[in-house]
Amino acid sequence: MDVARVVIDAISDLLTAGLAPIPALARYGLPYSLFDLGGALRLAFVLRQIRDTELAKARGLQEKLKTDESPHVREIEEPYIVKDLVTVLMVIYGGELVCSPWLQFTPSFLTAPAYPLLFMGAQAVINLLPSVPPMSIYTELPLSFFDALTRAFLLTAGTPGFILKHASPAIRSSPWALMVSSLVLANAGFFFVNVFQMLSPYGWHIKTPPEFLPGGWRTIDLWVAPLMTGAYAFFTQAQPVWVPYHTYTVTRIGTPSMFGSIVYSELTEDIDLSPEPKVSFVKPMAEADARSVCVLVLAALFAYRAIANFGAEWIKVASARTKRKRVIRSKHDGKRLSKDNIKINHKSG
Repeated sequence: MDVARVVIDAISDLLTAGLAPIPALARYGLPYSLFDLGGALRLAFVLRQIRDTELAKARGLQEKLKTDESPHVREIEEPYIVKDLVTVLMVIYGGELVCSPWLQFTPSFLTAPAYPLLFMGAQAVINLLPSVPPMSIYTELPLSFFDALTRAFLLTAGTPGFILKHASPAIRSSPWALMVSSLVLANAGFFFVNVFQMLSPYGWHIKTPPEFLPGGWRTIDLWVAPLMTGAYAFFTQAQPVWVPYHTYTVTRIGTPSMFGSIVYSELTEDIDLSPEPKVSFVKPMAEADARSVCVLVLAALFAYRAIANFGAEWIKVASARTKRKRVIRSKHDGKRLSKDNIKINHKSG
């Protein structure tokens, strides 16, 4: 069996199992899946990591300024659980707050209270921990695949639904509306958190977000949202505009059959031409397969992000271990010998 087919099917099965409601919780009317629980804890963990890192930096700077007897010592605001709960809700629902008036839909937190309670509960649980490990290659790289699974579902099932099921035909068929809404829905929450510095130890204040600073456009989370949503729409022919491009790709470039199957019309025979099948149309890729391809791409991108952000620390530790292994000393009767002494002893022996 084709290796690519096996991998795609395995990821599809993993998504199906991870997104299925947990029976023990569904019995009590809680529609949570394993990915819901894992994603909520993962987000709360990341916010706690960022908050603790910023707090450690602020305390270090405060001690330095006090030692130098500087009059410009900023006061660190006391942590409070309510601020943390509002922050996690802003990350999750900030995009819906922006898009709901323009796309005319009701924000999901008004109709599904179970999920806001889940994210707030996860944040409260993580806050009870005495400490969490800081972000490093050892935490981010192993979790890159899980992040890809949860993000792929958001960008291929959650976000496109607001556009593809819209009442207006102009919006429903617009690829621009699809990708812009994906960009906003996926990133507006963290954008507002950064604008208002909601994770700052000095309290909330307005500051230019990192996305608008030099080099901010290279942020993977920023542009990966429209990219993956557009790729999903391309492979599944979710909108009419994608059909000719997908058809050309499948028929001309010769992509694997799982990216879309070709349906041929009946054979036609002319006087000067040999019988030749003609392409009637190209079937779209199955939604589960397209989502699995997006998972693979996202996993590679998130792994690259982890290595780019924290790989220097990894290389530094590895090189230090290598240097320690290279320290080899020639010894004779417990004493270190030079090369000349080694030769003399060898001859005398």
